[in-house]
Amino acid sequence: MKKKWTMVTVAALSFLAACNEVDDENEATQTDENDETVETAGLTDGNGGFLWKIEHEDTDVYLQGTIHVGREDFYPLNEQTEAAYDAADVILPEVDLVDVDQNEVETMMTGLSLLEEGQTLDELISDEAFEKLEAIFAEYGMPVELVQGFEPWFVENMLLSFAIAESDVDEASGVDEYFLNRAVDDGKEIRELESIESQFNVLSGFSMETQIQLLEHRLQNMDEAGEELETMADSWVDGDIEGLVGTWDDLEESAIDKEYAYELNEVRNYDMANTIADILQENSGQTYFVIVGSLHLVAEPSIVSILEDEGYTVEFVY
Repeated sequence: MKKKWTMVTVAALSFLAACNEVDDENEATQTDENDETVETAGLTDGNGGFLWKIEHEDTDVYLQGTIHVGREDFYPLNEQTEAAYDAADVILPEVDLVDVDQNEVETMMTGLSLLEEGQTLDELISDEAFEKLEAIFAEYGMPVELVQGFEPWFVENMLLSFAIAESDVDEASGVDEYFLNRAVDDGKEIRELESIESQFNVLSGFSMETQIQLLEHRLQNMDEAGEELETMADSWVDGDIEGLVGTWDDLEESAIDKEYAYELNEVRNYDMANTIADILQENSGQTYFVIVGSLHLVAEPSIVSILEDEGYTVEFVY
């Protein structure tokens, strides 16, 4: 189920800021739709983390921060996260990756990624950057002319896919797909918070200046990209929030226009938080398991802080 286009949000290296430690002796219970109690007392050991919970009348919502790449040794995850998934009636990913038309996605992506007629990529980026791009494509036995007609955002994501291929992580082992595949097997309802189209519209909607900055930043750091992805994966599975925060901080401190972080994180956080708030107000009595890139839960204004501002109590679980 490996799809390069699932990486549209990985371009942000979607991750984290600090959160409070949880008392290992803290006891909690979860109740599923059959009133069966899932014991979670003292469960803290295991891979990953970054789990929050909201209780509103008869409805529970779990917020699970994910990473969009992974390794098979990630699984199973920590017991709190596994228990939260098991208790859930509805799974809420950013995008439902298991129910998409690949041909439709490719057609959409092509329409959003092509430069205007007569315009070429080498006219937009610096000579140094284009030479670097040409050398990278040559390493893969591909002529750079293949991407001359594409916008910088699309080429930047191609380079990210190259970096993933050279690392020990992959998209097929991503946490999102881990839960979505299980949800299909378990017959759980899946309701997406966004859509493939909306995510493509974000990336293709950046100004050309921002797109050029993103591509040139990727090219400048391409030699370290694979190692950085592996370090990011290690930080996530170890629950090392500071390590993951550093990745995002480095990006924010770069020369890339602030439009990037605003559109990719802040705007989307408000949209997703509003959808979650609507679900809470429906008070269906069901349990929901939200799986989004971890950055969306901690980078301010985060989904967590937005919901707290709306009056909800958001408890950090693990």
